Amino acid sequence: MVEEKNLKESKYSNKGPIDLDSIPIADTNLAIMEFGEGSISLTKCLRAMWMRGLKTHSCNAKCDEQLNIAHITMKENIDLFSYLSPVILDDEMIQIDIVEDKQTIRFAGTKARIEGAILSLIRDIQSGKKKNRKQLEEKIGVSFPEEWLQEYESYKNKTNGITKILAS
Repeated sequence: MVEEKNLKESKYSNKGPIDLDSIPIADTNLAIMEFGEGSISLTKCLRAMWMRGLKTHSCNAKCDEQLNIAHITMKENIDLFSYLSPVILDDEMIQIDIVEDKQTIRFAGTKARIEGAILSLIRDIQSGKKKNRKQLEEKIGVSFPEEWLQEYESYKNKTNGITKILAS
């Protein structure tokens, strides 16, 4: 109970982007737990990233709904993509993009699928950089499959009380 109370009162919850260099070493575990939003895989992933100097800008893996999209956005000019293996790069439910010099990786699907994909990312980070330039170039900016996006939009509309029919 005390831990739960401390998490709610912490200076790291719901504050927007926080400069990771401003977090005291003693607060690192607390910050990782809060940024992980209850996702075991995101919490582990943040720890693996930070241990390798891969600083994040923002992340979200709070996947309480049946279908969702989680993301991790890196700080400017931090190269996460060079760690990605074919397992990640060939997965159509994982999207990568670069906006304003920030690399973003998005995971789509069910909570279990998203958690599993983030665990794959952890393995990629732990195994080191890859020679993946060609696959990266082909993957950057490619959207999730249209069928899934329609299913996701339909699901969101239903859960928001909207009965709108999607155009095909």
